[in-house]
Amino acid sequence: MRMFCGIMPQPFQATTDIDEVRQLLKGLGSDGRFDEAVDLVISLLENLRDKNSRLELRLRKLLRDKYGRKGEGISTEQLSLLLGELSAAGGEEPGSDDGAVVPLDLPPEKKEKKKRKVTPHGRRRLSEDLEREEIELPVEGPDRVCVRCGQEKERIGHDRSEVLEFVPAHFKVLVYLREKLACKKCGDGVVVAAAADKVIERGLPGPGLLAQVVVDKYADHLPLNRQAKRYGRLGVDLPRSTLSDWNGAAADLLGPVAQLIRQRVLDAYLLGADGTHLKVLDKRHEANIKRGSLWCYVGDGVHACFDYTPNEKKEGPQSFLRDRVGYIQADADPKLNDLFKGPEAKAIEVGCWMHDRRYWVEALDAGDLRAAHPLEIIKKLYKVEKEARKQRAGPDAIKRMRQKRSMPLLIELGKWIAKTWDGERPTSPLAEAMGYTLRQWEALKRYTEDGRLPIDNGGVERAIRTVALGRRNYLFAGSDTGAERAAIAYTILGSCALVGIDPWAYLRDVFAKLASGWPMSRIEELLPSVWAENHPEHRLPTKKSSQGD
Repeated sequence: MRMFCGIMPQPFQATTDIDEVRQLLKGLGSDGRFDEAVDLVISLLENLRDKNSRLELRLRKLLRDKYGRKGEGISTEQLSLLLGELSAAGGEEPGSDDGAVVPLDLPPEKKEKKKRKVTPHGRRRLSEDLEREEIELPVEGPDRVCVRCGQEKERIGHDRSEVLEFVPAHFKVLVYLREKLACKKCGDGVVVAAAADKVIERGLPGPGLLAQVVVDKYADHLPLNRQAKRYGRLGVDLPRSTLSDWNGAAADLLGPVAQLIRQRVLDAYLLGADGTHLKVLDKRHEANIKRGSLWCYVGDGVHACFDYTPNEKKEGPQSFLRDRVGYIQADADPKLNDLFKGPEAKAIEVGCWMHDRRYWVEALDAGDLRAAHPLEIIKKLYKVEKEARKQRAGPDAIKRMRQKRSMPLLIELGKWIAKTWDGERPTSPLAEAMGYTLRQWEALKRYTEDGRLPIDNGGVERAIRTVALGRRNYLFAGSDTGAERAAIAYTILGSCALVGIDPWAYLRDVFAKLASGWPMSRIEELLPSVWAENHPEHRLPTKKSSQGD
C-alpha cells in the first residue's frame, strides 16, 4: 500500500468509516491533490480485492475439504489452457524475452506417443488365495435323459461361475487342558503340565484378538465404544474399559520395538518430520481439554516414529532432534528453525516441493493465472522423478538426471520469480507463494545435490494422515499416558504401512512371540522392516503412487 501525507490508510480495520474516507477524498480534492486522491482510491480497491481473494480462497478450501477431491493435481491439459488464457490476456508468452521469464536452452524432450488406455472388460478376477467352497448344481428331472435314445446322459464337464460371499468374523474359545499326573501306587508325586503362554498375564485375549483391537483402533480408526458394540453383535460382551486396558497392555508390550524404531529413525540418512495436534482430556484446562502434539518422524522411508508432547511448543521436536546430525526434510515449520539456523545447529534442511506447490495452487485458485507457469515447471520437476522411478535408477543416476534436467527448470523458476516479484503486492496469494519459495530456495534445491534425497516430504505427510483420520472418530485421548501409548501404536502401525505388510498378521505373530518370552537380544527381528523380509506372504498389494507428477 502506498503512503499518503505520511498516513497509511487501513481500510479493513473495524473503526474505519466510509464517511471518513469520503471526507478525506473531498479534502484532497479541495486542495487540488487529485493524484493523491486517485492513488488512495486505487489503494483501497487493491486491498479490497486482496481481501476478497483471501476470503474466496478460504471458501474454496472449505468446500474442497468437505465435498471435493483432496488431491491438488492439475493436468497438463489444464495448465496448457491456463497458460493460453494468460498469453491471450497479456499478449505475450510466459517465456518470451519481454515477458517475465528469460528463455533457457533446455535439452529437448522426446514427446512420447500416448497409449490409449484400454479399460478391461468384465469383472476383476478374485484372488486365488481366497477360500473356495465348490457347490455342485445337478441337472434336474427329465433333462438328464436323452430324448432320442432314452439313455441317461453322461457328465462332460461343468460351467463354472463364482459368487463372492461374506462370512462374519467369529470368536472361538481356546480351552487348555493341563494334564495332571500322579503315582497311583504311592499316592503322591502329582505333576501338572506347564500353563499356556498368555499375551496379558491372567488376561483373556489371545494374540489374534489383541491384534484386532489395536488395528481397529489405530489403523481403521474405530473408537472403543464402536468396537464393543460390534463384538456384542458377535455374541461377546467386552466393555469399553476392558478394551482400553487391553490397548494399554498392548502398548506396553510393543514399547521395546517402538524404542528401537525411534533409534533407527534418529540414525537414518534422511529424516522427515511433520507434526499435528491431538486433543487430550485434562481437567486443569478450559473445557477439560488441552491441545498436545503428535510429531511423526520417518527414517529413510522405512521406519516411522510418532512422539507425543503435551503441548504445541517447539521444545517437543527440538528435544527429540537435538542430537540429530544430517538431513532433515520438513515443511518450513518454524518450530524446527533452530535445528538449521541456531547456534548449535547440526542438521541440514531439505525442502518439500509438495508443500511449496500448495502455495502456487492456492494462488491459482484465487484467480491469478500467472501461477500456472510455476505449476507447469513444478510438474516437469516431478516428471523427472517419475522417470527415475520408472527406470529404477540408483542414487548416482538420479543425481545426474536432476543436474541435467531439473536444475535448468529451477533456474527458470528463480528468474521468473525475480522478475515477477518487483511491483507485486505483498498481500497477494501469488506474493505469498513467491515469498515462501524464496525463503526456502536453498532447502528446495538441496534434493538435486544427492540422489538419495526425495523431492518432497510426502512419505511423512501420508504417515501422519492416519492421525487426522483417527482424530475425527475418537476425538481425543483420555490422558497424557493414553496419548503416549497411542504414539507407540502409531509407530508400529506406521512402520508396517511403510514396508507394506498386513498389520494384523504382524501384531498377532509379535504378540505370540512376546508372550512366549522372546529374548530382548533378538528384538531387532521384530522390527516391521525385518519381519517383512521373513514373511513375504503377508505383504499387501502395492498401490500406485499419487505423488505430484
